[in-house]
Amino acid sequence: MAKLFHPKVNKSMRRFIFTLFYLFSFGIGWAQSESDEMAVLYDDRNTCMSNGGWNLDRYDELQSLEAGKSIVIADIEGPGIIRHIHTTRHHPAELFARGIVLEIRFDNASEPAVEVPLADFFGDGCNGRSTFFSSNLIECAPWSYNCYIPMPFKERAVVILRNETTQSTDNYSYVEWETIPKWNKHFAYFHATYRRDGFQLTPDTNYEMIHIEGRGHLVGRQLSVSTDEPLWGRAFNYVMEGNNEVDIDDQERVFDYLGTEDSFTFSWGFQHPFTGPHAGMPLIYTRDTSLLSIYRFHDHMPIRFRHSLTWRINWSEERHFTNRNPRPQDREWAEFRAVEWAKALAREGCWVDYASVFYWYQDTPGGFEHLPLPPLAERQKTLLKSNL
Repeated sequence: MAKLFHPKVNKSMRRFIFTLFYLFSFGIGWAQSESDEMAVLYDDRNTCMSNGGWNLDRYDELQSLEAGKSIVIADIEGPGIIRHIHTTRHHPAELFARGIVLEIRFDNASEPAVEVPLADFFGDGCNGRSTFFSSNLIECAPWSYNCYIPMPFKERAVVILRNETTQSTDNYSYVEWETIPKWNKHFAYFHATYRRDGFQLTPDTNYEMIHIEGRGHLVGRQLSVSTDEPLWGRAFNYVMEGNNEVDIDDQERVFDYLGTEDSFTFSWGFQHPFTGPHAGMPLIYTRDTSLLSIYRFHDHMPIRFRHSLTWRINWSEERHFTNRNPRPQDREWAEFRAVEWAKALAREGCWVDYASVFYWYQDTPGGFEHLPLPPLAERQKTLLKSNL
């Protein structure tokens, strides 16, 4: 039999080659097992669909999305898994993008698992101004929204649209799901929540974005930023900074992203539009009023917590912005920035507007108490507070 290795190949090199071969083979096998799931035939599952909103076709009994009314897109008995939610993007966006609310309830829980303005849930940031994009989990398509996040439910799932505006609109929505033979005790319930705050950004700002109690894992977040502060400048200067600190199960800073743009997988601020499967920047507009919409999904590795998770942005550690113990080579520039920041604060400027959506799974069906949604007129404003 021919020898596998040349005699001059030493033992350590042989071990290295065998290791590479093993990892390569394992990787192919793992990928094949994942992709082969599509080819498996199941006798104990059914695929199903529910229509909603459009009563100008076969199903005239469907509810239309009238002003001030709610419609049920799907009311499903479990156990099952929602696989796809499709709904219309509405014109004009400035009226309907945040004026229509997506609500999802699981297993007759008193609290909805999802309560988010429609555009924000689908990453169409700053009140419906984002460009078209497609990620692994949500999609802002030509005049429609799509969600591919799997949503298991044990007993019941109800998908609702609430039109909180004073104007009726045409809508076509549908939900695709599959039945499963029995509930898997390891399944968790999908949640999403919305929050919007206007705050004055100072060198001491430590902004808590979300706090979750319970057991679960975080799978994504979306952020819409608007400001007319001249100091922020191109690429959302200063706004891009701030450490994104994630406390998990009473342990501080398990994750500590040293910059907001880096936490969304970008570098050197927010400069160019980009959309990818895990992260994207579908809106960046820097004029008199600057607008930014960004998303990131952690489907490659969810951020897991056993009893609590807190996400905050802390600007106080940015030495070259705050002039707190900067490097010698940065001292002059840091002092200049700190002085400019202080001047802007003295004129009552530096206001920034954050609207966020967090997406996660939790072990209970209605395990989060959402903040009350802001009044419709406030939701539809481009800015909560102007700097000019």
